[in-house]
Amino acid sequence: MAAIYGARTKDASGVITLDTSVTPMRSIYTLQVTGNGAWDQYFSIPQIKANSFVVVQSPAPNTAGGIEAWWSPGTLHLRRAYSGKWNVKILSYGDVQDGDTKYGIRTKNGDNLVQVDNSNKVMRVADSGSFAIGRRGSGDYITSGGGTFKIPITTIEEPYVFLRSDTGMMVCNYRVRGSPGAWTGFTVDGWFGGAFNTLYYTVKWMVGTTAATNTALGDYGVEINNELSEATFNSNDNIILLSGASPSSDRFKVAGSDVVTGSTLWSSFQMPWTGDFNDYFLASSLLPQFYDGYTYYENPAGFHVGNRSVLQAYSGANTGTNASGVNGRTVFAGRPMRAL
Repeated sequence: MAAIYGARTKDASGVITLDTSVTPMRSIYTLQVTGNGAWDQYFSIPQIKANSFVVVQSPAPNTAGGIEAWWSPGTLHLRRAYSGKWNVKILSYGDVQDGDTKYGIRTKNGDNLVQVDNSNKVMRVADSGSFAIGRRGSGDYITSGGGTFKIPITTIEEPYVFLRSDTGMMVCNYRVRGSPGAWTGFTVDGWFGGAFNTLYYTVKWMVGTTAATNTALGDYGVEINNELSEATFNSNDNIILLSGASPSSDRFKVAGSDVVTGSTLWSSFQMPWTGDFNDYFLASSLLPQFYDGYTYYENPAGFHVGNRSVLQAYSGANTGTNASGVNGRTVFAGRPMRAL
């Protein structure tokens, strides 16, 4: 039997609600940077550690013109930041500094990673659902879909929306609905280039939040409060787990077959994926439009039918020139601890 470190809780039906041998996603630091007008810009951010992963978004929801981001310990590199403001969310999976924790409990698993404490906000599933997109028949297309949250998400920062499918999928043009403090849902469009032109599929979604939990504790489990008496952890919540290899900002390489639609060349990018159909990708920072200096382009990403060894993405350009480098879109794989 494998060694187990830390703690485990179960609910009344025997389902495991907390297991410190697994590692949840965690929100540890949020800040905003302002561009200086340059094409490539670098920012010193010491909170970015070797095991961090970073999400960069505009503070104005649904603003056209996405941004590419790469990071290394202590440094954030942005392309197409121009003179705008950008929200930077640094996430982790258990490498918080010991001196930051003052309340609650702390456990470590066999990999010496932290699972529960007050200084990290654990990401949990706030809602989930599904919708269909694609070609149902000749001239019959469902071109967009999305989800409406049963209860608005009250964080100031945008919620984390994850997508997956049991077949193939290719979606773009992510839009969040609502406003800071009252996010109500999201919408995406299907992308119909190349092999995805005739595909019909179901998109499964979940939305994650790091807001203080209001889940009832019940008769089983454990709850952790911070110094403001906010519940930062409740074992009856469905925690979102980091899946697969450590996230990276430079894994989208030029690979696969390009697609041409009209006068637009869509360069193909791929990154290694987990191989598991149960893993979701973070859509809310992966799918916004990009501006190449001349035109706004959709920024599609998804999966080929039956293949989870790679995450497929495309990037449009009006020059007809193939891409030559890595793509700096921020993405990582996650899954719920318990089945939705």
